[in-house]
Amino acid sequence: MYPVVLLILSVVLLLVLISKMRLHAFLSLLIVSLLLGMAARLSLADVAQLVAAGFGGTMQNIGIVIVCGVIMGEILEQTGAAQKIAASLLKLVGIKRAPLATALTGGVVSIPTFCDSGFVILNPVIKELSRTGNIPYMVLVSALMTGLLTTHSLVPPTPGPIAAAGILGADVGKVMIYGLIVSVPVIVGTTFFSNSKWIRTRYPELADADAVESIEADEYKQKLKDAPSTFMSYMPIVVPIILIVTRSFANLYGNPESAFVKLVGFIGTPYIALLLGTLISFLLPKKLTGEVTDTWVSRAIEKSAEIVLITGIAGCFGAILQATGVGPILAGLMIKTGMPSVLLPFFISAIVLIAQGSATVALTTTAAIVLPMLEGLGISPELAVIAIAGGSFTGVFPQGSYFWAVTKLAGYDIKKGYVAVTLTTFVMGAIALASILILSLFIG
Repeated sequence: MYPVVLLILSVVLLLVLISKMRLHAFLSLLIVSLLLGMAARLSLADVAQLVAAGFGGTMQNIGIVIVCGVIMGEILEQTGAAQKIAASLLKLVGIKRAPLATALTGGVVSIPTFCDSGFVILNPVIKELSRTGNIPYMVLVSALMTGLLTTHSLVPPTPGPIAAAGILGADVGKVMIYGLIVSVPVIVGTTFFSNSKWIRTRYPELADADAVESIEADEYKQKLKDAPSTFMSYMPIVVPIILIVTRSFANLYGNPESAFVKLVGFIGTPYIALLLGTLISFLLPKKLTGEVTDTWVSRAIEKSAEIVLITGIAGCFGAILQATGVGPILAGLMIKTGMPSVLLPFFISAIVLIAQGSATVALTTTAAIVLPMLEGLGISPELAVIAIAGGSFTGVFPQGSYFWAVTKLAGYDIKKGYVAVTLTTFVMGAIALASILILSLFIG
C-alpha cells in the first residue's frame, strides 16, 4: 500500500500548495511530481527523464489544439460573432422560454470561449431579458452560469476536456459526442431548477438598470450590428467539430487504405481541424488588419499559455504516478467495492475542484491521477474524460475565479453567489453523475 499512501500524500500536498500557500498550479505540480518520484525510490535520472517525457508527450497531443482554440475564441469574441450566435439562439427558442434559451446560448458560446468571458459577453443580454420579460434576474444568472460552465468542462475544443483527453489518450471526436450527450440533460435539468418556484419566490428581483448597464447594453447592440452573418459566426465552431467527429467515425468504420479515409484522418486530426477553424475565423472581421492577425492572436496566446503549461506539467505528474505502480492497486481496490468504475474519476475531480477552485486544474490533475489506473478500471479513456469533466464543475466555491466572475458581474453579495453558483453547480453535478452512469451502460 506504500504507493497508495504516496498518492494520497502527494494530492494533499498539491492541494495545500495551490489552495493554502497560493503557489501557482504549474510550480505546485512540478514540485510534487519531483518529490513523489524521489519518495517512490525512483532513481534521480529516471525522475528527470519521466518529468521531461510526461511534459513533452502531453504537449505533443494537445498543445497546438489549445492555442488554436483560444485564438478562435478570441476572434469570435472581438468580432461580435459570439454575440451573433447568442442572438440567433435567443430568437430561435423565444423569450417565453428565456431561461432555457439563456442556458442553451451559454452552452454554445462557451464551446469556443472561456466561461468567464462568456458571462461578460452575455450579461447585458440577460439583464435586458429580465427587465423586458419580467423574469427574476437570479433565474437567468443561474441558467447562464450553467450553460457556460457545462460545455466549458464537457465539450472540446475548450481547453479543459482537450487537456484531459490528451493526457488519457482519448479520441477527441468521441469525447465531443459524449460531452454533448451529457451536456443536454445537465443544461435542461438544471434550468428547471434555475426556473423553479423556490428560486423565483426567494429571489424575485429584476435586473437593476443604471448608466453603466445602459452603456454596456448599447455596446452589445453595436457589436451585434457590426458582427458577421449568423452563418459565418457558426462556421469556425461547426467545421472543426464536424471534421473531428467524421474522423472518429471514419477510423471506426472506414477502410484504412482508402484515400478518403486518409484525407479525413488528416484534416480531422484535432490540431489540424482547430487550425482550419482558426483560419475560417480570420474571415469574420470586416477587414483583416494587423490588429487581428497580431494583437488579437498575441492576446489569445497569452491567455492560452497558462493552460498549456498546467496541462503539460500535469502530464509529468501522471508519468511519475504511472511509474510508482499505484494504478493497478487502486483499480483493484475500486473493483472489489463493486461500485461503478466511473465514480472514482468523478469524485476525485470534484474533490480537487472544491479544494482549489479551477475546473481546468481539476480536469488536468485528475486525468494525471487516473491515467495509471485506467486499464484496471475497465473503462474507456473517453468515458474517463467525461466522468472527470462532470466532477470538475461539481461544487464551485469562492476559491474559484468563476464564482467571483458571476457574483460580481451580477452585483450579488456572497450569499446570493452561493445560490447562483455553488448550489446550482451541485445540482449540475448530480444530474451529470446520473447521466454519466447511464451513458456507461452503453459505451463502457
